[in-house]
Amino acid sequence: MAKKIEDKYKELSEVEHILLRPGMWVGSTKTEERDMFLYNTETERMESVTVEYIPAMLKVVDEVISNSCDEFRRKDNMGLTELTVNISQETGQIIIKDNGGIPVVKHKDAGVYLPEFIFGRLRTSSNYNDDEDRNVVGTNGVGSSLTNCFSKYFCVETQDNKHKFHRSWSNNMTINDDLEITKSTKHSTKITFNLDFSRFNCDGFSNDFIRIINKRCIDAAIANPGLKVTFISDIFEEQVWKFKSFTEYIELYADLLPNMEDSLKFDNNLANVYIFPDSSIDVAFVNGAECSKGTHIRAVRNEINNTVVEFLKKKDKIDVTTRSVDGKYAVFMTINVSNPTYDSQTKETLTNPVDKFSKDSAIQWEVPDKFLTQVTKSEIIESMRDWYKQKVAAEDQKTLRKLNSEAKKGLKRPDKYITCSSKKKEQKQLWIFEGDSARSGFRSGRNPEIQAGYTMRGVPPNVLEMTATQIMKNEVFNDLVTILGLQWGEDFDIKKLNYGKIVISSDADVDGDKIASLLLLFFSRWPELISQNIVCRSVSPIIIAKKNKDIQKFYNVKDFNKVQSKYKTYVIKYTKGLGSL
Repeated sequence: MAKKIEDKYKELSEVEHILLRPGMWVGSTKTEERDMFLYNTETERMESVTVEYIPAMLKVVDEVISNSCDEFRRKDNMGLTELTVNISQETGQIIIKDNGGIPVVKHKDAGVYLPEFIFGRLRTSSNYNDDEDRNVVGTNGVGSSLTNCFSKYFCVETQDNKHKFHRSWSNNMTINDDLEITKSTKHSTKITFNLDFSRFNCDGFSNDFIRIINKRCIDAAIANPGLKVTFISDIFEEQVWKFKSFTEYIELYADLLPNMEDSLKFDNNLANVYIFPDSSIDVAFVNGAECSKGTHIRAVRNEINNTVVEFLKKKDKIDVTTRSVDGKYAVFMTINVSNPTYDSQTKETLTNPVDKFSKDSAIQWEVPDKFLTQVTKSEIIESMRDWYKQKVAAEDQKTLRKLNSEAKKGLKRPDKYITCSSKKKEQKQLWIFEGDSARSGFRSGRNPEIQAGYTMRGVPPNVLEMTATQIMKNEVFNDLVTILGLQWGEDFDIKKLNYGKIVISSDADVDGDKIASLLLLFFSRWPELISQNIVCRSVSPIIIAKKNKDIQKFYNVKDFNKVQSKYKTYVIKYTKGLGSL
């Protein structure tokens, strides 16, 4: 049966829409897992922990805290200097109060008192005039009224030195309870609320959530210099936070910053920024609230990254990416942004373009040249050099593994390899010949069980400055690696060598000496082959003098010329080549 038009198309009130589609207003109402920096009351330090929390619940509590922080930052704040957050796991109640105050006067257009206008109606704010220069957290005018929407009970009490205002709501801001106006000579604001946990699919505040609110209070104190923040809960002892400087707050992260003493700092008309090598965390505050992602962080990192990349390319002739530099230092910063914009209502990522950080055209974002010069002399550069060496080494190992795998696929010139039959590797010999001239003689004169041969073609290259990949492009060296079972890399085990002896057999002349030297240079890539006497050279005589049974061998012409007169009656045979030998 077809649905009626009235059943298919419905109109919801704002509160009904907020409760039905909370995601677009306060974020997800489902439990999420996330890595956060939280305060450890035992170590009195920040630690990185994985917590489970509900983003929407955090958002609605934080809205009320942010209200007090925003009020503190305004010039006409009735003397607000103190903020107290009291959260009870047992009762599920939160009380947030400050020593400021809200004018207890009627809003002429709305016809209600200002505190009710702010906390009991949606889309009401003092932040709607974008022509003004605002450096507060609030932007859209739906902050604390959202907290009211998600509460079973929500109460506002405020005093402005003349009157005291008291009003409460219940059942997700759908029922107006009591309203009371009395005289007063004090100023303060107190917000008391019990969240409707059914809206968040939970039954109360977890320990993780209370720790997150605790961290929010610490952040509120550092991001708003001069503000005293007290945190009270039934799972921690009372904490009071008031910081003298940003560095005092950063010290809470000492366990996460291995080289705090190597920090760099700069400040401009908009921000204070601290950089710490050998870490990769971002901790930033925008207008008094934690916001560690976005254009403000990138504005810092882009300048540093580009400086490091250019310096290393010029100084060390090495190419690195800006992304690789990103993970080599931590950024801590506080910044004031005019009329901040965010990617969502949860305000986790700042989106203002860099040239829109300030409405004052005379105040523009910049990273001082002096600071960037300090970066080029800092531990960040050394960290990048170390990282690059490790990266190259890792890439080399990957290349070597590939080369070892390729070597197992077979010989480039199998016709040049003469095998032997023994299975005992330590008894086997591989004879390496300069050319094909000795091939037939070797076959007829060798011991076929233990003596194998390989004939080269031409003079092998000088491998002194060649990489393993370049070496393996040479057919001779590629075949020798495969035949001998050599492995590239530090893990090569000499016991796995396929031959117990490697015999270099080149002509006994200048060219032969050169070839032998080049082969020795190649084998020196595996020092054990030399140190354990596995590589040797078969030296053939250049001249043989024979008379009956008397046979004299000479291995160089100079030695023979010195005694040549003694062998006039001898038969002299020149055996320069291996073939004639």
